Amino acid sequence: MRAGLALIATAALASSASAAEAIDPAIAVQFATPHQLVEVAKGRRLNLLCMGSGERTVLFDAGGSDWSVVWALVQPAVAKKARACAYDRAGLGHSDPSPDPRSPFAIVEDAHALIAAAIKGPVVLVGHSLGGFHAKLHAALYPDEVAALVLVDPAEERWWERTRAATAERFGPTLTARSELIDQNFMSRLTARYRECAAAARPAGLDPKSVTYPRCTDPPRPQLGDTIAAERERLQAKAAYQEAQASEIANSVYANREADPAYAGLFRPGLLGDKPVIVLTNSRFDPDDPLDQLGNFQGVMLHRQTAALSRRGIQRSVPGTGHYIELEAPEAVIASINEALAMLGGAPGQGEKVR
Repeated sequence: MRAGLALIATAALASSASAAEAIDPAIAVQFATPHQLVEVAKGRRLNLLCMGSGERTVLFDAGGSDWSVVWALVQPAVAKKARACAYDRAGLGHSDPSPDPRSPFAIVEDAHALIAAAIKGPVVLVGHSLGGFHAKLHAALYPDEVAALVLVDPAEERWWERTRAATAERFGPTLTARSELIDQNFMSRLTARYRECAAAARPAGLDPKSVTYPRCTDPPRPQLGDTIAAERERLQAKAAYQEAQASEIANSVYANREADPAYAGLFRPGLLGDKPVIVLTNSRFDPDDPLDQLGNFQGVMLHRQTAALSRRGIQRSVPGTGHYIELEAPEAVIASINEALAMLGGAPGQGEKVR
């Protein structure tokens, strides 16, 4: 899978008995249950789960087709040093659906309203995949609300425009063109598939035992245990969830390129000043597959460019991980969040700055 589109494609994770038992059952129940429902628009609420206390608040946003449960191995540990909050985007998890297209801008506006209503800024924003792009966009549009960013294998805007020349120089124009065309074809097929899923879910939802259900949902995450798995199955089958998922993909930073000129003018080196920005990149690829090599090169390059939005930006590849770093190496995400908190407190952070 290409670097850009792998960030929103779903893939099964390796399972094991120890992974399935890794989460505290009491914590699992917390994440599988609705909590504070915060009104962000008239008659529309987002689910917010907060734990811990401290001078700083850390706010988590999940990746595409996902919701706050994905942070269940990270958030409780962060709550030992700060107030840690995770929310569900509109229509996902336990949040109300929105009648509007779920573009990155619309998602940022919801998060902006959530912070104003229930959290107060500035916050440390932590985002995975599409949630990572939303966090970066939020920091650019509402800089006073964001103290620092920790981006976990984030999605990236204008990924071919930003990497095409360097990729062609290293891998040659033919392989580069082939990779770009694969991306375009995959995105078209993915968008069409999720539109079909949303249509199939109307009006009664999906049958989890049907052949359609696994094509339209994330696979089980054994690290999160049985309680969360059961709630994921219940919610992902709902029509509202499928509608929200389809809208997010169709209007995502990958599928809707109409915002590219705005992004090109917005995201420039130094944009975020001295805000701590830590970008974590997955490191799993097949070194014998030229397309996989290209994808890894492209992903690292994009993430270094995002880190360079800040004079205190760090890009770090996490050994042995795929896209879901927060599930495969939660300790790396926890350490990076604590590092960002330390940087805000004046303590020196670890890792090499991107210049």
